[in-house]
Amino acid sequence: MTQRTILVLALVAAFTFISGCGDSGDSKAIDAAPTADAFESDCGVPGDLGNELGIGKFCASLSDCSGTANAPLCSSLGDPNTHFCTKTCQMNGPPDQCGTATECTCNGGGQCGCTPSVCLGP
Repeated sequence: MTQRTILVLALVAAFTFISGCGDSGDSKAIDAAPTADAFESDCGVPGDLGNELGIGKFCASLSDCSGTANAPLCSSLGDPNTHFCTKTCQMNGPPDQCGTATECTCNGGGQCGCTPSVCLGP
């Protein structure tokens, strides 16, 4: 499985998870940030600011993306080894839907998410 496929699947899983969640009043399970030395990252490191939409901003939990209205999802929900704010996008949508230095990547089922280009490799 390619890194691109893994990232797309992580984004789809994160979106599906967020879409299916109701407000139970206890967001600690979702928003609990790992300790500073507890995460590995295949994409996204502390200090990453993201693009003009906030896509690519570092996040350790969903709450870290709350200030990025255009990128409200943290990729770590679907893949604990990625840490960047993201959003869903449309296959064959407008080329600028994810902003600069990002790509809309899709899985075989047509579910797509914005991914920083640096995460996709050559």
